[in-house]
Amino acid sequence: MATLFRTPLRPRTLTHYRRAFSTTPSPAISLQLEKNDPEAVADALPPYPYGPTRWYKQSSLGLYGGQMIRFGNNVGKRTKNKTRRSWHPNVLTRKLFSKALDRVVQVRVVARVLRTIDKLGGLDEYLLGEKEARIKELGESGWWLRWAIMQTPGVRARFVEERRRLGLPEDVAVEEEQDVAEAQSLTEEASELDAEEIAELDIEEAAEETGELVGTDGAFQVEQPPGVPPLKFRVGPGKHIMLTADGWRRTRPDPDRLSNIFKARLYKQYEEKLLPGLETTFTAELARQQTKLDPSQRLSELEETRMLKTVKRQWRLDCKDKATAAYDEKIAKRNERKGERKLKKRAAKEAGRERGAVAVVEE
Repeated sequence: MATLFRTPLRPRTLTHYRRAFSTTPSPAISLQLEKNDPEAVADALPPYPYGPTRWYKQSSLGLYGGQMIRFGNNVGKRTKNKTRRSWHPNVLTRKLFSKALDRVVQVRVVARVLRTIDKLGGLDEYLLGEKEARIKELGESGWWLRWAIMQTPGVRARFVEERRRLGLPEDVAVEEEQDVAEAQSLTEEASELDAEEIAELDIEEAAEETGELVGTDGAFQVEQPPGVPPLKFRVGPGKHIMLTADGWRRTRPDPDRLSNIFKARLYKQYEEKLLPGLETTFTAELARQQTKLDPSQRLSELEETRMLKTVKRQWRLDCKDKATAAYDEKIAKRNERKGERKLKKRAAKEAGRERGAVAVVEE
């Protein structure tokens, strides 16, 4: 286990202590974070993305799932007197078996997290969760256990097999680590910039990341059926990779995606409703005007086709404008209804308070 946590580029390891000359043997590495050398842990362990625990510091010593001490009142039934009280998390000390480490791990865990571990099928599955909420509720101790499990050969082989199943080359992991290191250095440099410069930097980085090629293979071919949305996976907060004919490419979700879908539906409805009638009317009017002209002055079929295409293009633009106006009108009405509901709720609350005050005065 000790070889997993050593960093060859730094002299300090987790089993190295400040006393260079000592007759006592070096202690074994503990999976409990607080029992290891803090400086060695800081050198080996990647930084926790949500920082140290500030409010309920006891939760950094176990798997608390984001639970803290809650405060409230005990209210008497007759006199309605209120006395302050608190609710503490149900913290238990349990020994849980880890398949990746092939050993029992003693952890402090709350009852809710223990039920989640039982539901997921083990400690490893709970610690290896990839959602933001799971990472946030792990805490510093859970982050340490997660990193320790990810260094084992079994979990590494599992990740390699998953990359192979998704069609990603094995060197993608190295590239991702380099990207993370570059992002951390950019974050440190950007901390000295002004707000406007940071905004411009974010815009430029977002433009560069959109459509960036993640990994390609010479024999990699994708048959995308028509009408089927492309294969897309989430790889980070607000970041996705999409499977294309060229390979995996990075992409970002469009914040206006739902509104654009609704506008496209309205545009299609307007187009199906208005364009056939307008085309029939225009064709009839053009034929009527053509009969009044001399044969030498009449338009040819090619000119009529070009004119019809130009008019259709203008009609489609008008349909898009109408769809956008209808969408804006619908959003405005929805916001107006929300405002009316809020006003009604506020008026009801005020009326209830007035009735309560009148009842107290009458008593």
